[in-house]
Amino acid sequence: MRGRVKKSFAILICIFVIVGGFYGVKRYNQYKTYKEDAVYLLNFLEDNYPYFEVKEKTLNYNFLDSKEKFIKKISKSRNDAEFIKNVSSTMMFLQNAHSNVCLDCNNLIEKNALEKLNYWKEEYLKILYIPSIKWKYVQGKYVVIKSKNKDIPKGSIITKFNGKSVSDYLQNNKETYYLLKDYKRNLYYTFDQTTLNKHNHIDNIEFEFNGRRFKGKINYELTNEDAIRWYSEEYFNSLKAANVYTNITSNEKTAYIKIRSFATEYMETDELIIKDFLLQKCKNIDNIVIDIRGNCGGNNGYGNFLISILTDKIISKYVYDCYKNTEFMEKNFFSKIDYDMTKQEEIDKSQLPKNSYNLDDFRIFKQPEIIMPHEDSIKFKGDIYVLVDDSVYSASEHFVDIIKNTKFAKIVGITTGGDGLGTTPISTMLPNSKIPIQISHTFGINSDGTVNEEVHTEPDLYIEQDFDDYIEFLNSGLSEIERSKYDTVYTKLMSELK
Repeated sequence: MRGRVKKSFAILICIFVIVGGFYGVKRYNQYKTYKEDAVYLLNFLEDNYPYFEVKEKTLNYNFLDSKEKFIKKISKSRNDAEFIKNVSSTMMFLQNAHSNVCLDCNNLIEKNALEKLNYWKEEYLKILYIPSIKWKYVQGKYVVIKSKNKDIPKGSIITKFNGKSVSDYLQNNKETYYLLKDYKRNLYYTFDQTTLNKHNHIDNIEFEFNGRRFKGKINYELTNEDAIRWYSEEYFNSLKAANVYTNITSNEKTAYIKIRSFATEYMETDELIIKDFLLQKCKNIDNIVIDIRGNCGGNNGYGNFLISILTDKIISKYVYDCYKNTEFMEKNFFSKIDYDMTKQEEIDKSQLPKNSYNLDDFRIFKQPEIIMPHEDSIKFKGDIYVLVDDSVYSASEHFVDIIKNTKFAKIVGITTGGDGLGTTPISTMLPNSKIPIQISHTFGINSDGTVNEEVHTEPDLYIEQDFDDYIEFLNSGLSEIERSKYDTVYTKLMSELK
């Protein structure tokens, strides 16, 4: 009997050893492929990403100090869902909205990797969680704008996040939140109100409501269609609205043009709408207000058209495009540039306007920005105002950067989102997983030496949304604040134009 027991026990031990061996081999191979991708990613970023110094200056951290930490974290991912979570968090830590895991960039990947891309999209959904509240930064306060948690009413002001001030908590969690900074109050806040989280643990907050202080919890649910529609209701509603809205205000002296996006797919139709409005309705107009608040960019040509249809003279300025001088950039960027077509002139760093950055490892090009009057230009002689906010980014930032540097119009609102100089992001794929990665690769410098990704664009007339107006809007039942009596920026400007 004992012999049989011993024999059975020995067999079990053998099975455990064999199974454990198979698992160990599988786990080692998984670790090996994850680590190869991690090392490739971090080396690629170190070699080619241009903004490390900018982020150290603006957000007080050095990305490369965490290089080995990220390699270790990605390598030790327990499964593919955790792997893409860790890769995505690493990209978020760059703190540049053009630099990310690009799962919607089908055009960036090899044809034989499409099936793999679809797989990673599914894995990515497994790590995205939607919070039970949504909040927005308004005049130095973090305001709850919608809530599934009955204990945290809409209009509450969040004062503490997991025991820290909200600004400190966000600043310490750059792997989760994309940050902007309110330099007026020295506070950090999140881009586009807030972001989806990559965790499902409960966050503890402290908040104020009607002058009283409370404690509450933010819960998270795995991404699903109903939760996305609740969280992003405003975004889906905006998709139903026309991209361009035009109007002559009640005083008959001011024209208003709202543009939600500079996306390429809108350009042909929108140009006809805008041109017809200007030619037909704006002959006796004193002021034109172009509202691009909430416009995250698209095609630089959209903003160039707006300038060309209004001006009667050539609008021009110079920018300096600086790129890391690496083998990857030579193969994937420099060798594909037709310098005669772009009119770029390669220069030495000594020819740059004065700035505080080390550009020893960069190739530098002087790039003219020239906009000719449109053949149907209305040759407007009145005042032009452009309404902006912190969502203005990329191509819409490019538009206001030209305006700021040529004084073509007056910019009204708050500091914009940035990264408006340069070209389309450059991409690569992780060698084993085939996950596509894109980064902003142009270090753009204006003719006065300012770096757009550092300073963004400061308005000529600083007007921010008033907190009390915003609370009244939340209680009004209106679905959109723009152009309502609660829209502080719009109403203040319009009152001055009467």
